Amino acid sequence: MSNIVNTADTILKSNLYKILSEGKSDKGQKIRPKWSDDTPAYTLKCFGVLNEYDLQKEFPIATLRPTAFKSGLKEILWIYQDKSNDVQLLEEKYGVKYWRSWANEDGNLGLAYGRQIQYEHKYKEGYFNQIDRLIWDLKNNPYSRRIITNLYNHQDLHGMTLYPCAFLTMWDYDGEFLNMTLVQRSSDYLVAGNINVTQYALLQHMIAQVCGYKPGKFHHYINNLHIYDRHIEQAKEIINRESLAAPKLVMDNSIKNFYDYKPEHFILEGYRPHSQIKLEVAL
Repeated sequence: MSNIVNTADTILKSNLYKILSEGKSDKGQKIRPKWSDDTPAYTLKCFGVLNEYDLQKEFPIATLRPTAFKSGLKEILWIYQDKSNDVQLLEEKYGVKYWRSWANEDGNLGLAYGRQIQYEHKYKEGYFNQIDRLIWDLKNNPYSRRIITNLYNHQDLHGMTLYPCAFLTMWDYDGEFLNMTLVQRSSDYLVAGNINVTQYALLQHMIAQVCGYKPGKFHHYINNLHIYDRHIEQAKEIINRESLAAPKLVMDNSIKNFYDYKPEHFILEGYRPHSQIKLEVAL
């Protein structure tokens, strides 16, 4: 057996084992998701899971199956840098095409995701969108306990094609390290669980660098952690795989403005994951 310790792999295995051994089924209940053949997509789920990653020790990306690192990065830039909900922009600018299934007839996500970052809100110091306010607070009032971004706006839920899954971040500076908590209402764990981790770890690295801090602890809270009924055998296969070495994240450290980041400024050195496992996606 491998003696390699890879935190992302360890957490992925632990959570899958927890779902398989303790998960509650919603089979026979009224649910929204369906498979492509129009049958209900039932799940096994666990409530209230908290994972911790130390970004000073390693970059959290699983090797038990490949994670689309660059696609996840581009999606984060689309939401927080472009402040966009336009799926066509995501496809044409970044080549990421898997959001098309959730787009409306106008080719966007309605009032979801980047549209929430685009809004400008009134503060005592003037008007800011959420990402600019986040950076302003971390530079000017880093010990505040009120540094939060939130994509889950009840007033706009009616106009969203998909309610945001990973929707809230809370930030904490301890004098040396910039820590972050991500709150996620729901995670289709085998399909998108690890990509959410890598995306927000990247966001934390980016924000830390432009604010002049070191990235620290990343806490990831998932309220409904689940796998679908057609993913059970794949989950068992992943649990039986051996962890491989975690790669090293290399960023262009000359970037000091959040809006200057581009995908080519990020490299994963030594990322050699296991082979891909095909998964049907429920919609």
